[in-house]
Amino acid sequence: MKQDQTKLAQAQFLALKASAGSGKTFNLALRFIYLLFCGANPHQILTLTFTKKASNEMRHRIYEYLRSLKQSIADNTYQNNIIYQDLCEKRGLSYQFISQNINKIYAEFMQTNPRITTIDAFFHNVLKKFCWYVGVSAYFEIGNVDLGAINERFLGSFSTEDMDKIVRFCFFNRIKIMDFLRFLSSLCAFPARDIKHALGEDLESINLSYEDIDSAIKERMNRIYEHIDSIMSETKRAKTYFAQKITAQSIAQSSSYLLKWSTHNELKNYKLDTLDQTRNEILSLIKIYYVKKEQEVLSLIKNYIVRYDKSKQAQIRSQSFLDYNDVTLKNYELFMRNIDRDFFYFRLDDKITHILLDEFQDTSIMQFQILKPIIDEIKSGDSRKKIDEKSLFVVGDEKQSIYGFRGSFSAVFKEATKGLTQENLPYNFRSKPRVIEFNNRLFKECYKDYIPSKSPDENAQGGYVRVLKAVQDSESLGAQVYTELEALVQNGADENQIAILVFKNNDATLLKDYINEQNPRISIVTEASSSLFAKKEVVLILNALRYISLLKLQADSKNSNKDSKNTKTSADMCEISNALRLYEKQIGKLWGRAYIESAEVVARISAIDIASSPANVVLSMIETFNIANSVSLRFLELASECKSINEVLDLESKAQCNAPAQSNKGVKIMTIHKSKGLEFEYLIVCDRIGGTKGDMDKFIYEYDKLNISRIYYKSKARESFDEEYNKALQEHKKRYEQEKYNVLYVAFTRARYGLSVIRKEKSSEFEILNLSEEIDALPRFEASFQQDLQMSKPINVLQSMQHFGRQNDFIRQERHSSVLESAKWHNIHFGEAIHSAFELYFSFGLDREDIGHILFNRYGFGLDREHIKEVINIVFACINNPRFAALMKNKKILCEVGYIVQSCLYRIDALLQDEKECFVLDYKSGTREQEAQEAQVRNYMRFLVSFYGESKKIRGFIIYPLKKQDEQILEVSLGEKV
Repeated sequence: MKQDQTKLAQAQFLALKASAGSGKTFNLALRFIYLLFCGANPHQILTLTFTKKASNEMRHRIYEYLRSLKQSIADNTYQNNIIYQDLCEKRGLSYQFISQNINKIYAEFMQTNPRITTIDAFFHNVLKKFCWYVGVSAYFEIGNVDLGAINERFLGSFSTEDMDKIVRFCFFNRIKIMDFLRFLSSLCAFPARDIKHALGEDLESINLSYEDIDSAIKERMNRIYEHIDSIMSETKRAKTYFAQKITAQSIAQSSSYLLKWSTHNELKNYKLDTLDQTRNEILSLIKIYYVKKEQEVLSLIKNYIVRYDKSKQAQIRSQSFLDYNDVTLKNYELFMRNIDRDFFYFRLDDKITHILLDEFQDTSIMQFQILKPIIDEIKSGDSRKKIDEKSLFVVGDEKQSIYGFRGSFSAVFKEATKGLTQENLPYNFRSKPRVIEFNNRLFKECYKDYIPSKSPDENAQGGYVRVLKAVQDSESLGAQVYTELEALVQNGADENQIAILVFKNNDATLLKDYINEQNPRISIVTEASSSLFAKKEVVLILNALRYISLLKLQADSKNSNKDSKNTKTSADMCEISNALRLYEKQIGKLWGRAYIESAEVVARISAIDIASSPANVVLSMIETFNIANSVSLRFLELASECKSINEVLDLESKAQCNAPAQSNKGVKIMTIHKSKGLEFEYLIVCDRIGGTKGDMDKFIYEYDKLNISRIYYKSKARESFDEEYNKALQEHKKRYEQEKYNVLYVAFTRARYGLSVIRKEKSSEFEILNLSEEIDALPRFEASFQQDLQMSKPINVLQSMQHFGRQNDFIRQERHSSVLESAKWHNIHFGEAIHSAFELYFSFGLDREDIGHILFNRYGFGLDREHIKEVINIVFACINNPRFAALMKNKKILCEVGYIVQSCLYRIDALLQDEKECFVLDYKSGTREQEAQEAQVRNYMRFLVSFYGESKKIRGFIIYPLKKQDEQILEVSLGEKV
């Protein structure tokens, strides 16, 4: 093998600064392949990424590159192979060497299990091998520890008096209880000894009381007052200040005389040198006041954190699993024990001689401290060892460090790359030249050492940037986003290639709702809708599981009543029956069946054997409902790991799982933080809806290199009196402001072809960029079809899927296919539209036109505009009925009022109430089941009687909007004395 030894030595310990779109994954994969050709054992190469997606992509890339290189050598087309070109031109390998070794390297890679994994998974693996050293069972599992349960344990451990202290502490320090609990949780992620030191355990306590401090301040302020009173007969304001501001708190609120002193307009013309010492003593006393206040707060924190950690450990033991923060902390404890390195590698099955680290700017201090001994071992030792024996390769970009709230620390990248050869990746392979040029121009003003990215093709053109005219308020943002989205689609952009980035999850929801109100035909994918548990197929299965669980409970209760055990009362049985009917309605609706045809729903579900394994039950439901697809099969995978139906039902609250990518079609709306690592052909970045987010942190971390040296309690104006605090505060602000720039850099560099920026005039997140309006014309995009955003009469694309089973199943299937085309289907939506119209009018006070738009968005797939108009006329005619107006008179109205009895949810359409009366209103579009309807209202009335007692008179009414005016309101009597 011919190679330049000097060049290899320089590349042995290499740090790549990889700006957005610069091909870092390609370079990581290429480095891995190069190490294989240098003779490295694939199992001794540790490649760490931060997401499973990245590690899977890395593994796949390496495999594909090796396979393509092997094939190109065999086909004699190697000169066009990009991997071959790089190995020859940049790495100095010859054709002869590559061709002689590629088959062996490819086979070896395929036969081994390379350590390409996430940093969390690596720590998990290490802890599994050394669990007993840090007091962890070998059978621990990884999961999401229930923070709500930990908080409940923690708060439940306090007496009433102690709880009062916590509440007072949070109230007087203006800290929300949940923020306080989150702060305790974040401290538990650090080693206990580090936190004790950072909380000031080693600092000398203040023995002075607040009264002593104020007394000393008063004495010195009086001294100054007496002096200036003798020399400033004309200046009343200064004398008043020194006479009245005699406490630390009052001076902290107004301190310009003391702080400016010799330069203050009212003092600068007088000789005050003799009082300089007195003035400095006052400033020192105010600093002592702040430090004492901080010590009291941190002392409470120290006591609470021990208790919180005990609650957390108890919850971990009860759940039998750790979260990744706990795994990281246990790894830290392990590495602090200085385990013999030979034994360490023996337990890990092999030695680590090469490390490849991806996205290292997102590494936390704790993660780096765990990896540092391994990194140092590779960097140190025999300097004669070459790249085939040991190497280090670190990739990162400080401009993309945006996870400070999770503990990432961008300074880690600087520390890790000290002493390494550093190289910048110059090209942006992601974005079009216009986007690259815009981002270079924008961000070179934001970063001191910014290196502009270049397009790999100097002659390339194309792309667009549209910084639109700033809107006046947050309410107008949605309209401008929709207008831009409409323009993109009308110019041929594929919805699936459009993304909208926002600053908060709530902003994503608001935009989704707004866009769907304007045009329900646009498919929108958000984090919530991309969850596996938000998909219709999974919701259907979960409802069916709850239904058969209730059926079993009902059957067991009936049997126990026969045995005279009488475990369930008649009221309990009634609630079970009501819940079953609710689930029948939900299941039928999700399955595309009419509610009045629920008999088959019941028969199909009841036939499923709940006694079989959870996986078999779920599989039976998939077959029963004929919903076999990637979504339902992914849920089946999860169910196969459960031991009971209850465990399957618990998945919704405990498991975090996205639906298969192919099921998430449409315009993507996500937060900027979620977009990290992704790219989009057409990108819209939307300003924050609402005001800009200020720095809400109540505590400041001070760092000594990569160690937390001190935690300060943030206090207003303290920086004017405490130099150490001010230094820590300025560093904190610097990190906070830097991350704001980083977030915008990440957002704008997600764009491939085009970037649109939607911004506000005031309180804009983009203010720091000094953006000016520049609006490129949108080109015509090449697309397989152009989507029409105009609202037109919807086309019925609902199809009845083919069902395979017994002959009588075919008969039932045939009958239900007619339901979809019948008037019954229309009537169901007509009734639901009437119900919604009442709610929109009474809950939101909308007028006829607005209600019409919303109803068409909701029910336009089943009702045309004439039917929507008919619904509105019917509802407003009913509202204008004199009897209805009499019921409403002087009453407060509440809509969709929910309550829970015996774990079952009930919902009242509307409540009218004043101080003496409470009326139940239940809207009905049909009268075929009037007895059942009256029974339902009676149940509502009984609940209200039990709730209000004799303080209010309870009456119930069924509203029939479709009847004649004198028949529209039917009063329901309880019929019994309650």
